Amino acid sequence: RKVEGEKGGEWVVEEKLLRCERERERERKRKRREAEMSGIWARYNARLAEKPLQTKTLTSLTGFVLGDVVAQSPDLMAGKPWDSWRTAKMAIFGACLHGPIGHYWYGFLDRSVMTAAPTSAAAVATKTAIDQVFWAPIFTSIFFGTMKALDGKADEISAEIENKLWPTMKVNWTVWPAAHIINFRFIPSSQRILYINVIQVGYNAFLSTMQAAKSADEPAAGLPDAIKKN
Repeated sequence: RKVEGEKGGEWVVEEKLLRCERERERERKRKRREAEMSGIWARYNARLAEKPLQTKTLTSLTGFVLGDVVAQSPDLMAGKPWDSWRTAKMAIFGACLHGPIGHYWYGFLDRSVMTAAPTSAAAVATKTAIDQVFWAPIFTSIFFGTMKALDGKADEISAEIENKLWPTMKVNWTVWPAAHIINFRFIPSSQRILYINVIQVGYNAFLSTMQAAKSADEPAAGLPDAIKKN
């Protein structure tokens, strides 16, 4: 019994050592992942400081492509073919319009609105109001107009905007006022486009689906029921 007890004790010690080694290995992996993410973030910020317009343009391109992928996912999982042109249109808009315009628009707001106290409640509320009352309808109209122009249907732009602008704005105002309060209060000016594109992946999925719909009353497949009711 004494020998068995000794062997049992050795087994317990060995098991504890193995458990400690596994825990150390998990900790090493966690630290490697953190280091990798820190490196990616550092490289992004360095690129942003070196070439802000180009970096924000590529960020918007990525955000709009991801939004369309999310929008088309239900159809793809149902076995329907991928609409590559729809994705290409979103990419073009993100890269050629959203990224560059956003870079200058948010820079303009930061340079023009209450620069002595840029993150005060009054400044945040003013920037949010200007963005949502003035810029959001213009941006949305440009979006629908661009999609139709890329489809070679410039003659349908006015009808498209008239049909879809108001339903889209109602959804817009459930998302962006709150998002921009956070944006203008806490997010550094250089990071605004990245922050917006993170939030906008879901909203871009909505935009992609809405522009692909025949009308605002008959949304394309994949639009969530909660959005359809708007």
